[in-house]
Amino acid sequence: MKRSRSTPLAVLLGLLSLLLGASDAAAFAREAWEREGWITEFDTGLQRARATRTPAFVYFDAQWCSWCQQYKRDSLDQPAVRTALARGFIRIAVDSDARPDLMRRFGAKGLPFTLVLAPDGRVLKHFVGVMPTRDLVSLLGSVVQSAQPPAAGVPAPAEILHQVKTIDRRGYAAFRAAYLQHLESLYDPARETLFGQFDSGVTFRRTAVLAWIDLLEQGRWRERVRHAARADRDRLWDPVDGGFFNFIDPTRDEYLETSKLLELNAWMAAWQAQVGVHDPQARQRALLAWRYLREVLWDRRDGGFFQAQQADNAYYALAPAERARRHAPPVDRAKRADTNAQAVWALLCLAHFSGEREAVDYAAQTMDFLLRELWHDGRLYHFWRDGQRSAPDQPHSWFWVLAAGAEIERVRPDRTRRDRLAAVAGMAGRWLEARMRDASAFPLDNELAGLIARTAGQTALYPKLPAGARGWALRQLRIEVETPPDEPVVGLWAWQMGLDSGRVRPD
Repeated sequence: MKRSRSTPLAVLLGLLSLLLGASDAAAFAREAWEREGWITEFDTGLQRARATRTPAFVYFDAQWCSWCQQYKRDSLDQPAVRTALARGFIRIAVDSDARPDLMRRFGAKGLPFTLVLAPDGRVLKHFVGVMPTRDLVSLLGSVVQSAQPPAAGVPAPAEILHQVKTIDRRGYAAFRAAYLQHLESLYDPARETLFGQFDSGVTFRRTAVLAWIDLLEQGRWRERVRHAARADRDRLWDPVDGGFFNFIDPTRDEYLETSKLLELNAWMAAWQAQVGVHDPQARQRALLAWRYLREVLWDRRDGGFFQAQQADNAYYALAPAERARRHAPPVDRAKRADTNAQAVWALLCLAHFSGEREAVDYAAQTMDFLLRELWHDGRLYHFWRDGQRSAPDQPHSWFWVLAAGAEIERVRPDRTRRDRLAAVAGMAGRWLEARMRDASAFPLDNELAGLIARTAGQTALYPKLPAGARGWALRQLRIEVETPPDEPVVGLWAWQMGLDSGRVRPD
């Protein structure tokens, strides 16, 4: 990544070209996939596979993802792969932004993500990343030639390093200690951040912003937090057009994933503002990140934030002067309920630490967009594009909206918003009651468990959520071998808040 300083003119031209270049070309290309014979609705594709007794090849894509672009170009579009897929598979292309619930169901750890399913829906193969053409053709051939495909299912549960036993202070202290030990195993002193290998051998490569915010709030790793804030902002910041890039992959010659995601930029702005209380450079970067969110990802017409600016490694490798003469990569004009809710929470943190009160205005407008456009006929929809809502009934989105809604109501209460949040809570509460009674259901993941615990603690705002939901959710927190550092953080916040308020009692 270039480290040259940008001029005000370069920044202005970069932003102007970005806005002019923003178009539906950045959206998940549903029509293009369908023209090539792919089915773009997962359930429809799986029904076709069952009806024809044909295995399904399921590919999860995001247009903002540079690795996805490479995989499509160098593997999926190659004649040998096209032929193998057309002869033996129902081809399904899934927009990962619209269906993160499927990513979670099948244990996806990143993009591009590929599944090969038997006609009855059993998982035969799954992998993350780019598979070369020859290897992919060989894999497809082995599936087709096997008369009796091996029985398989969703990837086996990971090894649990620590499971919650009690939800009193002793249980909290034990979980916190196990979490810190897990973070210690991932800390990379050379890069001065959480950039290491899980015990399974898988590399963790994303910036763990919530983990760093939590460590700073807890007064732990003070020097490490300060150095990590500097290292990560220098590593990921785009000095020409602004915004934080998605991640760097240390296992691939420091490969830079040049997409710029809403949730990462929002939380990075909050973290830098938190560090910026004692570090002027961090404060400056927080305000620049806030400007990027406001000027590039904010939808001036309909409200809310777009999900991402598309990756384009060739563009970002150009010199600043050359970039100023070109269109910057377009913005994917999709909006997600969960990431917009995260932006609400992050902007409130930014405002608290930086004094940037306008961020509170945008946080309130974002929550109002979610409750106006995505709450419809008693259902909360996860996905929005060009005025069309889709993908309803995703619990992670429900509880991100409810958790962030409680945060905005503390600082900017509004009767209409409060009534709509109560309606969302009523719908989520009915699902939660059934889920708590279902002893055969899989455990919640850490993110959802933490969100439920945090939301269930807001009894004044959400009195109709099931009694005992907070403790039930907290008991499902766990540290697994490949637990990402950010996943347990909301649960830890909910647990600490409950202990401080006296609402979490000994078992």
